[in-house]
Amino acid sequence: MMKSEANMSTLTDQQKQRFAAALERVGDDEQMLVILAAMAAEDAPPLLSKLADEVQAGDLETAASSGHALKGLLSAFETGQPIEGIQLLIDAAREHDQEEANRLLTSLLPKLKSFIEQVKELQ
Repeated sequence: MMKSEANMSTLTDQQKQRFAAALERVGDDEQMLVILAAMAAEDAPPLLSKLADEVQAGDLETAASSGHALKGLLSAFETGQPIEGIQLLIDAAREHDQEEANRLLTSLLPKLKSFIEQVKELQ
């Protein structure tokens, strides 16, 4: 649920600090960041689940595509970790390295789930 119009641009100081680079990317427009967060909160969880299923099923070509979409969606909020890790997973998938893709997925899943929760809290 989105915040009411009156409260829409009221990020906490902690959120402003955590997402300072993201705020800068949207011209310090907190309302825009909240809107982007709402979109990411809806789209990222099923996309992450789809990516995990594809890696685990060995469908690495499709996983590379899903990983790229997830990275694009979340990079509005963060360009460092854990988002950089998605690129490593994409690379492993493109190289058809199932073992590395599995290892990276196992490492990234809890970090990405936590990050997505932080993004959800912006809305």
